[in-house]
Amino acid sequence: MKNILFFANLFSKTTNFFFPPSCAHCRCTVTERAIFCADCYSTITPVVSKEIKITKTKKIKLFAVSAYKEPVRSLILAKNRADIISAKQLGILVCSMTYLKNTYFDFIVPIPLHWTRFAKRGFNQAEQMAKEISKQTGKPVLQILKRTKKTKFQATLSKLGRAENLKEAFVLQEKKIVPGCTFLLVDDLYTTGATLKSAARCLYQLQPASIVATVACRVV
Repeated sequence: MKNILFFANLFSKTTNFFFPPSCAHCRCTVTERAIFCADCYSTITPVVSKEIKITKTKKIKLFAVSAYKEPVRSLILAKNRADIISAKQLGILVCSMTYLKNTYFDFIVPIPLHWTRFAKRGFNQAEQMAKEISKQTGKPVLQILKRTKKTKFQATLSKLGRAENLKEAFVLQEKKIVPGCTFLLVDDLYTTGATLKSAARCLYQLQPASIVATVACRVV
């Protein structure tokens, strides 16, 4: 065991020497494996939690790391170049920089991609975020939502068009969940809320006690 720890430590030091850790935004060298340098961390624009109305009687609370601005914005856009590391970093930021760390939930549910978009990108950013949140909290990830409708890109649509675009876009893959649990919905970005609302309505079929949600950024 001592030999294993010695070589693991040696490998880490060697890696840091030849490939020093850098800030995920400005790319300057940092002294430890932090996501951003101190200067970039200081520019993050925090936002307060927000309640989202799902139905006349149902609301969910949303937590976000920051407004949709740099430096966190660059990690979200990294999915366009298939950067899975950035997706994992978003999950770490959600755990360390939102009130989520003080919020109770039983299961983590990532917003799914349609299979065609998953095949093109190679991974689901929300799923990678969820896995990192699971590592930090010990709560399991449930892949119980399926995206059955190949929707248009939300950014190209109006607010009304986004809601219509996601109408009946999700179905439940698993219905044997004990009623009364709390779900955490995970996505990368919140704009009009159409995606989270559609997914939450689907999850409410399972009669949960409550649903909370988290994203890396939200438009304010």
